[in-house]
Amino acid sequence: MTRVNNQKWKTKFRSSKKWKEFRDKIRHKQKVDPITGQKLTRMANLHHMILTDKEEEYTDISNEDNFLFCNQFTHKCMHYFCNKKDWRKRLLNLIHWVKIMAKMNGYN
Repeated sequence: MTRVNNQKWKTKFRSSKKWKEFRDKIRHKQKVDPITGQKLTRMANLHHMILTDKEEEYTDISNEDNFLFCNQFTHKCMHYFCNKKDWRKRLLNLIHWVKIMAKMNGYN
């Protein structure tokens, strides 16, 4: 199955009543972005923690622990880092440079 076909059935699922009710249920429980601690925005995404192209896995909402609400930028960052084999190194590099930048700007 091609990536375009994957996106079609994923989009269809995310527009379903089942998904929307599940998303609302989780949003009611989770009020803040767990990474930034900021209030969830209107554009927040319910993130699948298990990345899959298998329809039966993607549409399985039986375990709430497999989902996490994140604000839009946090969601993009999670996918960016998770999709890289050297994600640990990249995160450590980010921490290193943010520390330097914070020190230069007096944000210690």
